[in-house]
Amino acid sequence: MLFALALLFGVAACDYIDDPIQGGGTDPVDPTPGVTGNKTVLIKDFTGAQCVNCPEAADYAHALQHQLGEDRIFVMGVHAGVLAQPVGNFPDFLTEEGTAWYAGQSSNPLFSVDYVGLEAGHALYQVQLDAPVAAALKEDQTFAIELNPTYNAADRQLEVEVTMTALAELNGGYYMTLCLVEDSLVGWQKVPGGLDREYVFRNVFRGTLNGADGEEVQSGEVHFNDVFVKHAATTLDADFNEDQCYLVAYVYDRNQEKKIHQTAVVKIN
Repeated sequence: MLFALALLFGVAACDYIDDPIQGGGTDPVDPTPGVTGNKTVLIKDFTGAQCVNCPEAADYAHALQHQLGEDRIFVMGVHAGVLAQPVGNFPDFLTEEGTAWYAGQSSNPLFSVDYVGLEAGHALYQVQLDAPVAAALKEDQTFAIELNPTYNAADRQLEVEVTMTALAELNGGYYMTLCLVEDSLVGWQKVPGGLDREYVFRNVFRGTLNGADGEEVQSGEVHFNDVFVKHAATTLDADFNEDQCYLVAYVYDRNQEKKIHQTAVVKIN
């Protein structure tokens, strides 16, 4: 139903992020009636260019984003598994981190909603997406995340400061992962009935700046208004389009099955 609705209203093939999600703020806009939370929801779409059913699943996830909250949901395409292998002219979007998050699954497409990976029973099929996304949108925001990137086009050096502010009294094992995403990549993709040689891949995960597990923010008690600051740097790959690259940072709790508490997204320049 959602997919048909998205087609009816002309959801675009490219998902340009004109207003990046900064994952913070004390007075967020509630996008849908009945939604009481104020967190940003991260959908990881575990996909592959040789997966014939993956384009429809990606469209469904993006339609869900458009329907429930354009600036409250982010869909990140993580290429992993056998159907993501760069055979022949199929693109190579594989990453070590994506493979780790995929956790040895045997099919695509699969999704996780506000969990780091697919382990611990958090692998979802397309038909299972609606309820977890709706439930996550109702959750309270426990961290505010501010991303401040500095990009030097001359030498393609990217530096970023990540500031995380606790918005509640918490206790857990909190980690932050900083991801690099490139939007609107064109390449071969299997589709029902054949092959699309000019398929547009949206929000492709290109790797992290601090590893698949990220880095520790705080272990144990976290108090309201506690501030944590992390820094990271990388050299942008020569093949990446700097004008379509984004940083995605999320804070998760390793003591709670790696549940993601908050996500923020910003363009690198």
